[in-house]
Amino acid sequence: MRIAVVQHAVRPAPAQDLEALVGAVVRAGARGAEWVVLPEVPAVAESPLNDELWRRLEEDAPRVAVTAAYVEPGESCSALDDQDTPGVTAILTGDSCFTPEALACARAHAPGVLVLAPHAESDIQAEATLEFAIALSTSLASLVIVVGTDGADPGEPGHGGSAAVYLGEVLAEALTGDDVLYADVDRPVGPPESPDPMPQVPPLLAQRVASHQGRKLEVDYPADLG
Repeated sequence: MRIAVVQHAVRPAPAQDLEALVGAVVRAGARGAEWVVLPEVPAVAESPLNDELWRRLEEDAPRVAVTAAYVEPGESCSALDDQDTPGVTAILTGDSCFTPEALACARAHAPGVLVLAPHAESDIQAEATLEFAIALSTSLASLVIVVGTDGADPGEPGHGGSAAVYLGEVLAEALTGDDVLYADVDRPVGPPESPDPMPQVPPLLAQRVASHQGRKLEVDYPADLG
């Protein structure tokens, strides 16, 4: 099964975002992708254009299954278990990518695929997320997908870092700006057969969560916070 992961550079106008997302899915389908993972683009997702996006995808790419990296407000994680995905798929977004409760929620579904949409606020956060994804691919889900937007100012969500990782190997990693990653996997993808212990969240990312929660993270080595 060929999968594709879309990294999206945010446009000045939401209508341009919509056209770019549709175009990326159409191109992925033309290259044989059966399943495409999209980042959530707030300017589209939180407007009437969201309905138009899904209408256009059904019209312009009818043979391509598309999943947006989205979790309902108030939920720790979401999960998909259908024939469109490579295997049982859990989705985590934002700070939930790095909290024990949300990771436990994802693990409870015994996923073969984990989608992380971390909304990285800096390039170094994106790099730390990839390291964490590699560790999760040998402990929680065999295939870990990191998906996001790119082009944001420092401190704002959207610093790329999209990647596809399978059992510790980075299959594809995005460059800056718009990018579409491809990977071929055998279905069904299940959890690691001999899973490693769950990894510790990198201190830099744990500090991000703590900061958003209005608390200070205690660490042995302050330099680890970047």
